[in-house]
Amino acid sequence: MKKEIFGFLLSLISILGFSVDVSAAPAPSTIQAGTQSGLHYYVSGYGATVKKTIDGHYLFCDNIKLEFPANKTLTLGKEVNEGFVYMLRNQPSTGDTNKDFYILQMAVWWYKDIIAGQSNLSSTFKTNCTNNRNTNSTCGHIYNLVEGAKSYNQSKGTMSFSSGSVSFTEQGSYYISNTITITSNNLKTFAGVKLVGAPSGSSIINNNISNNNGTFQVKVPVSSVKDGINSFLIEASGTYNMLSAYDYYYSSSYQRAIYDVVYNNSFPLSISKSATITKEAETTTKTTTRYIEEENSLKIKKVDQNGDYLRNAELTLYKGDCSNRTCYTKNIYAIWTTTRSAEVFYDLPIGYYTLVETKTPEGYETSDKGLINIKRDDTDYFYTMINVKENENYVRISKTDITGTQEIPGATLIIKKATGENVTSWISTTSPKYIKLDAGSYTLQETIAPKGYKINSELFYFKVDNKGNVTVKNKLGIYVSVDYIKFVNTASDLISINKLDKNTNQFISGVILAIKNEKGEEISRWTTTNTSYNIALNPGLYILTELYTPEDYIKSSQVINFKVTEDGTVLIKNANGGYDIANGIIIYNEPIEEYETIVEVPKTGLSSTISYIIGTLTLVGGSWILIRNGKFN
Repeated sequence: MKKEIFGFLLSLISILGFSVDVSAAPAPSTIQAGTQSGLHYYVSGYGATVKKTIDGHYLFCDNIKLEFPANKTLTLGKEVNEGFVYMLRNQPSTGDTNKDFYILQMAVWWYKDIIAGQSNLSSTFKTNCTNNRNTNSTCGHIYNLVEGAKSYNQSKGTMSFSSGSVSFTEQGSYYISNTITITSNNLKTFAGVKLVGAPSGSSIINNNISNNNGTFQVKVPVSSVKDGINSFLIEASGTYNMLSAYDYYYSSSYQRAIYDVVYNNSFPLSISKSATITKEAETTTKTTTRYIEEENSLKIKKVDQNGDYLRNAELTLYKGDCSNRTCYTKNIYAIWTTTRSAEVFYDLPIGYYTLVETKTPEGYETSDKGLINIKRDDTDYFYTMINVKENENYVRISKTDITGTQEIPGATLIIKKATGENVTSWISTTSPKYIKLDAGSYTLQETIAPKGYKINSELFYFKVDNKGNVTVKNKLGIYVSVDYIKFVNTASDLISINKLDKNTNQFISGVILAIKNEKGEEISRWTTTNTSYNIALNPGLYILTELYTPEDYIKSSQVINFKVTEDGTVLIKNANGGYDIANGIIIYNEPIEEYETIVEVPKTGLSSTISYIIGTLTLVGGSWILIRNGKFN
């Protein structure tokens, strides 16, 4: 009789439900699928089969129309949608492990239909379970899992520096930055703040960072700062944890199977902020920054082809555009003789200005007129006018937009000889580049596009003769004479993002959406209106998510992973992990029907599993005492 009691107790333990492991170890690279066995139809007309690995782990398949890869070795696939993590952590414990599996498998198919547009379960099944969720416990569990998965969103780790540029003030023998703030959330580890590429002896000072949040400043020795522009990065890094689940596959002819283990993974996170110190060699007095509300400025430099300040040139700034006609005395705004520093004007009226060199330093060629557009009354503007030496062969290279009138900064360009040997490379600025080249054949190529522009992938061929004359190869393969080389970029295409009602296909207003780059940095956040939202993005990987949804709609848990190629093409990641070409991005929201009520999802995760284990051990212990005391015959 005692043996029968123990047999009963062991049987009771086996039916208290299966639990999900949360593992810090990596997911196995392969698993061995076992056989499958039929189940009772817990919802009339809809069956499923129990699927396990040979070591007893459960497998939940994502496509009902494909065959299960029984007795085959499956390979680790991809991380699945985090809604499945919610399901695995909140699976019910009804006391019937087969029923528990059935509920979770049905929920997996239903949720897969939602996020991938599949048709695993019929609309009849979904309507029936929705309408009877309060009277049919199986339907209630399935429905609650799906609804919970739709709204489940793990909090990822974030880090950000305070907005605005980093400014420096000379204090004794050091440049000291303004106070910089770092803010973070949900970090597991924090590696601190460091300087990359900074002048020798630079350091972090006044470090008031506690619990990964706080303020600091940067100190740079004046003696380590070179004349001109000194740029470096301020970086911070750390890690954050996320729960992940994975699927496994055998081939495309078989179902992909979600493994029943949830993994606690660590992900890297890093941010950076640029800092610049400009040191002008001729400066003998300190320059104080002017803080005047809503005041613009225009800084004009006069330099030679090497970027060094050029003295004794007389410049005249005219109001209006006289770049292609005579400039009249009545329109003079300012006249000055250049020194070894820039000329700065404040509070200029909005409009066009023309810069003219009216007296040229000896030994230099006179510069062309320059057109300057002051668009705002609260922005700083910069213009550099360049002189080249007489009787020396300098080639001018302009990186411009499609109009050919605006120099574009930020492009990385490289010149090579026809033999492939590197000659020089540089990053474009708001001024043309003048390069002294020997007679010969060359190529010009762009390796990094300016921000907001498509990369120009053209390999540009040109020749320079003994007198410095330049010819370029046109589309017919013929070399034609030019005054200078113009290398053009076109602006990046605008990406259209639309938030629509699933039933009416009409725009939805009031939804808050956000785009992050592959580093996790938020680059755009907006509230939808009754029109498309258009944005230009640089090549790279991006994530689009929904942060807030109006009361009349169900929040979309869809996370759209997409990328922008060098030529501006938009590719959206599909359910199979591949990418499809898209003309735009559409996110649908389903309206909340009047008859629907809010159903609180029961807490059936880890705490419930622990309760079952404690209860079971108590039952076993109590029974053992009764047996010892002879209470069972």
